[in-house]
Amino acid sequence: MRRRLYFVLPNVKSAHALMDELLLNRIEENHIHFHADQQQSLGNLPKADAMEKSDVVYSAMGGFLFGAIVGLFGGMLAYMVPWWFGEVPLTVIPYCMVLGAIACAAWAAAVATAAPSYRIRSYKNEIEQGSILMIVSVPLRRLNEIRHRLVNAHPEATYSGVWPAEHILFP
Repeated sequence: MRRRLYFVLPNVKSAHALMDELLLNRIEENHIHFHADQQQSLGNLPKADAMEKSDVVYSAMGGFLFGAIVGLFGGMLAYMVPWWFGEVPLTVIPYCMVLGAIACAAWAAAVATAAPSYRIRSYKNEIEQGSILMIVSVPLRRLNEIRHRLVNAHPEATYSGVWPAEHILFP
């Protein structure tokens, strides 16, 4: 289980320094992503892809649920009104649910890639002013260690949260 740490960095030099720090702390390069304005060149830093920049996963899950419900009603309608399709077995209901869930999940995920993530939208002003957003995915057991190391070693980096939310089990 991994958590995403979000840091706002002032420039590309700072981004390279944090990238090196994370690599030294054994965070793999494919778990570190940077997002900047279109005009700003990140050089060889790994850029954020559609999974980091949009809500694809949550949209697909919502579409899956919505499609299953619509498929349930469609299957019930096909079973209860047999003169449309002839003799319909009761198994048409789960088939319609699965078909509806898969189709709606794929459609919702495709639509979600066009809209930015709500997390990215909250950093829009900083990114337009030339800052760089760093998204690093760390194992849950190393979350506090990595966060404290980066905050202490790089005061220019502004820590701005964890996704999914931080949980305090016992106050």
